[in-house]
Amino acid sequence: MANAHYQLREASIDECLALRQHFANLAEVTLWGGEGYLWPLTKHQFLQKLMLQNTQSFIFCQNQQAVGFGQICDRFGRHHLARLLIFPKYRQQGLAAILMQALLLQANFFNKRLDFSLYVFKHNDIAQRAYRKLGFTEAEQPENPRDDLLFMTLNQVVATAYLEQHTAQCHRESAGLRFQITP
Repeated sequence: MANAHYQLREASIDECLALRQHFANLAEVTLWGGEGYLWPLTKHQFLQKLMLQNTQSFIFCQNQQAVGFGQICDRFGRHHLARLLIFPKYRQQGLAAILMQALLLQANFFNKRLDFSLYVFKHNDIAQRAYRKLGFTEAEQPENPRDDLLFMTLNQVVATAYLEQHTAQCHRESAGLRFQITP
């Protein structure tokens, strides 16, 4: 991973539709994308649930190979991260943290003054551990509290310090955000 190059770029419609292949059943897609999906996943219904207003979808690449997906939404006066996914064959390689770093960097290019937030199901221990390692902490849910979800936030100061420590090079290009991670 020390010599890996990463890119975060806007996802095309075809790339968004291809995400469906990573889910074997309704429970898996619900864990990832929240409630409201129907099984089997039809193109129209999947895109309708995925492409929400004030939401940008990104493909995450390692050495030009697509390995993940994530979204940045404008919610709660924060950069809200959503529908984070490392594709199954690339899991357990530390890529979730790098995807999160890429999304934090991308969001900071839009507005470096906003904090970050995300929701995670309480039973998704793996995701919770990954978010806590980046500095996310549990906070009060801003609207319609649910017993099955945690709302987590990350202060901009903490996010900036983390990014400065872990990101060696980063620059924007017309194709998206390219960066290297400090090992």
